[in-house]
Amino acid sequence: MQLDNMLLQACKNNQKTVVQTFLKRGGIDVNKRDESGNTPLIYACLKSARDLVKLLLDNGADAGLGNQKNRMPIHFAAEAGNFQIISMLCNAGADVNCTDNNGVTPLMLLAQNGKTDAALKLLQNPDIDISIKDNEGRMAIDYATSSGLRELVKALTLAEDAHADSYGNTTLHHACWNGQGEVVKILLEKDPASVNKPNDEGESPLILAVRKSNLAIVELLLAAGALPSLADSEGVLPLHIAADKGDLFVGKTLLAAGADANQKTSEGQTPLILAAQKGKNDFTAMLIEKGADVNAVDNSQHSAMFYASEAGYTEIVEQLLIAGAEN
Repeated sequence: MQLDNMLLQACKNNQKTVVQTFLKRGGIDVNKRDESGNTPLIYACLKSARDLVKLLLDNGADAGLGNQKNRMPIHFAAEAGNFQIISMLCNAGADVNCTDNNGVTPLMLLAQNGKTDAALKLLQNPDIDISIKDNEGRMAIDYATSSGLRELVKALTLAEDAHADSYGNTTLHHACWNGQGEVVKILLEKDPASVNKPNDEGESPLILAVRKSNLAIVELLLAAGALPSLADSEGVLPLHIAADKGDLFVGKTLLAAGADANQKTSEGQTPLILAAQKGKNDFTAMLIEKGADVNAVDNSQHSAMFYASEAGYTEIVEQLLIAGAEN
């Protein structure tokens, strides 16, 4: 029993010669687990110790034996991005599509850790399944998107319609939120119809791009047919978000694309009311110039003038008065 624990410790420290000595002696459990369920093979993979991994496999280490979190040796090899070890484990019977307690596969870990070369090689495995979803509904392509791995995203792009995670976010949503313009281009080329698909909160990819103030992606989406008139479940439009943030360049772009300067949210707020409420002088001026109704009121019967004067935004009050505000 004590020698079994010593074997574990030797593998933790990547001491190949010590491991060889123990294995030659015999009578040792090569699949001994510690208190976390980790085996000598798991530690060898964690250390990315190829020779040690081979030694253990040659002496009967189980490539399909995971720890208490159901993480297999191949998960640890993927985390390290060591394709040689991944290949050795697969040849020894490891399941290339195995999932841990979070539903995460080795391919997802490669993508998450930016290991593009190893991931592309693993895609050549005839048994690989790129459609597996983790416990949050995310696929390998979503991990690649979050990591900004353009080449891997392209390789992972599925022929079927854009899928959604457990929150209704498509891969395009993720790319827009993470500011990955090149990935957005690939996804739009592959599935143009996904450009206006909302998530569970009614947010289109355009709304997420505006929330992140990413003008380049906003322009990409609009050029691909994104509709600035699509609101989320609370009636909030991209222009409302831009107004609230005072994002002048995004606001101008949305207006040029046909956004309605007077559209109200479910609470009756217009872009002008939101801009005035937040003290966004330049944005307020732009909306007035574009014909925004300076006397519009929200559901509380409060106007842009009310909010600007209440907050002491003198310049905005002056702008509104010059434009004919009466309430």
